Amino acid sequence: MGPKPKAQVVAPVDPTPSSSERGTPTPREPVRDPTREPTREPTREPTREPTEPLDDPLDSATTTSLAQAILLMTSELRRRENPSRKAKAKEPDTFDGSDPKKLNNFILLCNLYFRSNPAYDDDANKVTLALSYLRGTALEFFEPSLLDSDEDLDWISDWSAFVRTLRLQFGPIDPTADAEDGIDNLKMQDNQKIVKYNVEFNKLAIRTHWDDGVLRHRYYSGLAERIKDIMGQQGKPATLEDMKTLAHSIDSRYWERLREKSRSGRSKSDNSDKSDSNKAKSDDKKNQASTSGHNHGHNQKDNKFKKQHGNSKSDNKSDKPSSSSGSTSTISDKLGKDGKLLPAERQRRFDNNLCMFCGGPGHTAANCNKSTSSASKAKGRAAQTKEKEKEAPSDSKKG
Repeated sequence: MGPKPKAQVVAPVDPTPSSSERGTPTPREPVRDPTREPTREPTREPTREPTEPLDDPLDSATTTSLAQAILLMTSELRRRENPSRKAKAKEPDTFDGSDPKKLNNFILLCNLYFRSNPAYDDDANKVTLALSYLRGTALEFFEPSLLDSDEDLDWISDWSAFVRTLRLQFGPIDPTADAEDGIDNLKMQDNQKIVKYNVEFNKLAIRTHWDDGVLRHRYYSGLAERIKDIMGQQGKPATLEDMKTLAHSIDSRYWERLREKSRSGRSKSDNSDKSDSNKAKSDDKKNQASTSGHNHGHNQKDNKFKKQHGNSKSDNKSDKPSSSSGSTSTISDKLGKDGKLLPAERQRRFDNNLCMFCGGPGHTAANCNKSTSSASKAKGRAAQTKEKEKEAPSDSKKG
């Protein structure tokens, strides 16, 4: 077999007619001027279709709640790190049941102590603590129930029931009647401050359950007269609280005025004392001056008198023996001829416990200080007495 003939490649024919075949002229390309810059057509940005906004996960409300949560967490962490300590209340005083007026005070202190101590949230713990502070008759009342009774006690785990039992057994029999009687007899003294009166009135008024008008009348009736006098001039308030406020203001001004008077009185007394002392000093100076002048003039007169009467000293000397002779005569009247005491004088000294030597009280002749020094003088006085007696008969004979 001979060689196979080669296949002819036929180019594909475009079915669209050419311009020459359609009979339309072919467009000519524009001739470009090399001196001109090519113009650029403005580029248009692609238009975006509007889209709905996405939800913000952290809007304002969410942010606020988140901030609050952070603050709460921070405060809780701080509290756990530094636990706050509650104020420690005073432990209640003991109660023995002898004075019903002290029961309310005991219950009040127990409640305050429970509030400050979280360990006493349970009623059973409250009752146990209160029982531990009972003494005397009050403790003896609960003792049989705690030790010997097998019954279920309602008050052992119920604080309210325990308080009712205390009030029933150891409180006032009729608290309302006692409060009414007390508020009727309540009276404020003139030298008393109104704070004490208000405390006692409020304590009684809360138990009477009276209305405002009745309590206002009772409050005014018990006030001191000095407060009533001023309140009567200003007019009585319409409510109890307004009357308390006005009475407290009047009482405060009264005590303030008393303090002012006491201060002014002290200042006046100090000034008067100073003036009296100054006056006394000036009077002393005047007296000293007048005394010195008087003494000077008196001395001058004495000098003149001494010059005129040179024998004054001799006259004074002559006066001394006369006084001694007078005292000697009085002593000689008590002595006998032998120089001893007369019986009457001796008995008088003996009855009055006087010294037998000098006649003085408080000692005897053995202890007399004048006995030794005056022995010689006594002998002289006895001799003088004898001489006088001898002279007397001789004078009578001459007559």
